[in-house]
Amino acid sequence: MEEEKILYKNSSKMDDEEIIIFQNYALKKTLFISSIVFTLIFIAVGIGTSFFDLTMGIVFIVCGLLGGFVLLPYLIKENVKKQNKTSLGDKRYLNTFEFYEDYIFVESKASAKDKNEFQQVATQKVLYKDVFKIVVYREFLFIFLNARQSLILNFKGMTFGTAGEMIEFLKTKSIKFVDKSNENTPKLSEK
Repeated sequence: MEEEKILYKNSSKMDDEEIIIFQNYALKKTLFISSIVFTLIFIAVGIGTSFFDLTMGIVFIVCGLLGGFVLLPYLIKENVKKQNKTSLGDKRYLNTFEFYEDYIFVESKASAKDKNEFQQVATQKVLYKDVFKIVVYREFLFIFLNARQSLILNFKGMTFGTAGEMIEFLKTKSIKFVDKSNENTPKLSEK
């Protein structure tokens, strides 16, 4: 039996900062819609209240604007960060992606944040036909397994082949492809 040839290979670290970048992309539309709805509700209440008490009406409108476009997005993002810290704990992950002709083989290793002793925790074989969509977002490639779950690949971790060649290869696999590479990405904090 002939061994399959690896076409592209990537090793990407994953910790809470990389997940935050993914969630900023994934939550962008949800945050926008939530902010609009929240603000519109308070503005409607404010307008209705203005007929009886102008001061309270203005207070409701101002609260709606501040809450909808400042406080609500901040609280949602902080809640997501807290959930990430809880789910990841004090671990770092190293994911290795091997791209073959018909599938992607993913190996995940974990290590304590203060150590470099990675141990294998999971492997997964993902057929291209089972991929929901692929999104390029700056230097990251998100391989969505469904509408809410994604594998995160950093282009800087390419160890075999180039990111451009890999993207062109993936485009030939009849997968929905979204290019958001021109959107701003928040800077990762210095460690």
